[in-house]
Amino acid sequence: MAPGEPVVITATDVAGSRFVSGTGPAPDPGRQAAVVAQAESTLPMVVQSLYGQRLTSVELRSGAAGDRFFALTDDRGRDLTLRLDAVPLPSGTVARTHVNTTSDQHVVQLSDRMDPRQVGRALSHELGELIGVRDRATRAAAGDPEVVGIAPNRVDLLTRGGLGGTERRLSLTEEDLGRVGELNHLAGRMNDATLDATQRAESRGELSALVDHLGLRPQAPADSDRHAPELQAADIRRDIIDPHLSPAAAGALRELAVPVEQLSAADAVELREFRSRAEHARPLGESVRTAQVLPGLRPDGSPLPREELAAAAAQAADQRTRTGAATLDQLRAEIAATGEWPTRQVVVGGGASLVGRDPEALLVDARGRWHLDPGQGIVQSPDQTRDMRASGMGDAHQFADPTSRVPRDAVRLWEDQLAVRGPVVDGTAALVPGQDGHLYAHIRPGDGSPDLYVKVEGTPTVATGLPPEMVPGVDRRDAVDVPEALDAVRGQLPAGSPAHARLAGEVSAERALQTLREEGVLDGLRADGGARAALQTLDATAQWERARADAPGRVFIGDEIAEGRFDARAAAAEGAPKTWLVAGAGGTGVANAELILEADPEARVTIYGPNLPPALENQVQFTALRERFVSEYGGDGRLTIDIHPDNRVGAVQMSLGADGRPRFREGRVEADAYVASLGRTAPMPEALRGLSEGTRAGGGQVRGDLMFDRDRQYLGYGVTFEAGGRQHRVEVTGAASQLLPRDVFPRDTQAALTAMAVRQVPSQSGNAAPGFAPVAEQAARLAEARGRGTVERHASVPESWGRPAVAGATAPGGPAGPGNPVANAARLQSGRRSAAPGGATPGALPGGGATGPVPRTPRPPRPTR
Repeated sequence: MAPGEPVVITATDVAGSRFVSGTGPAPDPGRQAAVVAQAESTLPMVVQSLYGQRLTSVELRSGAAGDRFFALTDDRGRDLTLRLDAVPLPSGTVARTHVNTTSDQHVVQLSDRMDPRQVGRALSHELGELIGVRDRATRAAAGDPEVVGIAPNRVDLLTRGGLGGTERRLSLTEEDLGRVGELNHLAGRMNDATLDATQRAESRGELSALVDHLGLRPQAPADSDRHAPELQAADIRRDIIDPHLSPAAAGALRELAVPVEQLSAADAVELREFRSRAEHARPLGESVRTAQVLPGLRPDGSPLPREELAAAAAQAADQRTRTGAATLDQLRAEIAATGEWPTRQVVVGGGASLVGRDPEALLVDARGRWHLDPGQGIVQSPDQTRDMRASGMGDAHQFADPTSRVPRDAVRLWEDQLAVRGPVVDGTAALVPGQDGHLYAHIRPGDGSPDLYVKVEGTPTVATGLPPEMVPGVDRRDAVDVPEALDAVRGQLPAGSPAHARLAGEVSAERALQTLREEGVLDGLRADGGARAALQTLDATAQWERARADAPGRVFIGDEIAEGRFDARAAAAEGAPKTWLVAGAGGTGVANAELILEADPEARVTIYGPNLPPALENQVQFTALRERFVSEYGGDGRLTIDIHPDNRVGAVQMSLGADGRPRFREGRVEADAYVASLGRTAPMPEALRGLSEGTRAGGGQVRGDLMFDRDRQYLGYGVTFEAGGRQHRVEVTGAASQLLPRDVFPRDTQAALTAMAVRQVPSQSGNAAPGFAPVAEQAARLAEARGRGTVERHASVPESWGRPAVAGATAPGGPAGPGNPVANAARLQSGRRSAAPGGATPGALPGGGATGPVPRTPRPPRPTR
């Protein structure tokens, strides 16, 4: 295996054997329940028979919400939990484990297409792997010099063929330990007198096949030049795994881990049949993308040392700046030479989605959250993102120990190195239709140089990150922001009302209310009740606007803190606010509290909300934050977490204190400054806003669909804009794809997507679907599905993402509930909402769909020579 080549740490297919993830269409609804039921009945037996010395107890329990999990205790007396589920997994993956060495809450996901009879073997693998990961984290915490500061071995020992360079130290990876668990499991069944002869023979054949798969016997014929080195490698592998084998497995390997010529006649026939099946098996899960050195590694594949990270990140940022300038020079030279706008494939936005970037496409990206965020890094640890490198993103263990946070510089380094694998422009872009029928990207470079246009070739991709946060006090159901509120108000006004024209364009909530008042319709709207939700949102937003104007530097939306628009030096200055109220107890609120407390040693912060999302307890950041700043956890007392079911956040409440300075209040909490971190709106991405409004204003339609691959893995959503007999399709992926535009998709589709996201990326993992590692995986799968031509369009989430009907199981929360992955995903992803471009945009229409004459969509201006 080449240095730096991604390794998937999961129980993967043994092609040609019975241990496969399954293929074909989604199984019938009862299969998932059958797999989970089999897993729940099998796990205690696997623990007792194979891992009894490491795990001293195992008990199936039900949580407060009715969810089922196993409570275990290890040989050190530490408690851990393990949840089991059966979900759609990528082809080639029989099972995978979300390991969380921070909270010690773990989740094993089994393929819902697997043979339930293989569940015991899969659990044997996953438990062996889990124990290996936990052991390494424990050694790192104890300061073991063989672990601290060193990334884990990524080159599996148990693979076919030779061992390569003998200069490297041979050791077992966590994947290898999982495979040893399978050997022990199969050997136990092979010798289990309670099984019938057919079952024992089947296990013997499977063990022999696994021996072959793991390189524990030579495959080359005895008269081949390759036979001797393969035999030597097999002997070395057996010596290294011998201490981890059960007595039964050690005996089985003495009998079966020999060249085929030395096997019994029956075993030899079985092995040759397995080899024939394996030879003709389709290589499931194999990437179609060209293998490249992972970001964060040197060109020769050697790891970049931790002490060089900061310098390497700065160098990568400089390289990206220079590549961006060169790309602009090339585009402008082409314009000057041809007198036409260039034609390019276009990707707008980046972040973790850059792992799937097409090197032929023009990337337009403003260097989002992680290039702005002043915090330590993402809220997950390397152990919590351990499979991320398999997507083509970097190896987090390279730059941090198992339970530390993945550092910010590492994320910046990875993103910048991925960005320059093709042409890139630092800036923002909006997609606009031209009168000639083509779609154009209006690019505003971040260096302040003149705008330019690019004619879009093919289907553009948008990956601009999470949408904007909501203002406190708005109606969360029917009119979550001002544009939605204005649309609802227009629907209540007579067609001929002058207010229609006056409400067109970008207007503030205060201005909208004033317009309605001046036109004499505001009192009627309030009395009628049909615009109740819209007026609630306008009133709350107007109140927010006034507070922002009257108390500059003291009223923030959470993203402004997280994106560095909070001046740490000003925060510590004389007269700066010393008490802060963070409204909202999700991931963004916690991140904001940390940044404020670190910026000003005298600041005190209260996080206020009705509940703590379950993901927080599983994240590195939150647990460390409590230990540093919450007195009940041994901290300095500067952070108070005020959580109660009755806590409700309404419109911002500001008054003047006795000193004439602004004061803000929620419930019993009063503070000098206010930060709103209450969840996110779900509009069309900013890059598509003008295109959407223009299509509807011209009498056209905007339709959406959900994209999945053949393994039912969510890839993002597509939007088709159709007007005047022409169609333009755009595909949205990454964190932006987790919140569907409310004016395109029905609410039940968003609810199903949210439920799917919570199940696909469980909170126990410390991650959420819009988080950095899950977005990287999604982007890699989208690139692969595009390469294979296997992107599928669905009207809704596949049925198999609904929870199986297992006794005691509960459905996850809805979009606004505690299970909402977006509300819990602050600072888990990169990319911010781009600032709206100023000035006129070719193809943009004023009014956002107001009635009246439809303006012509102009062609982008001709380039000047």
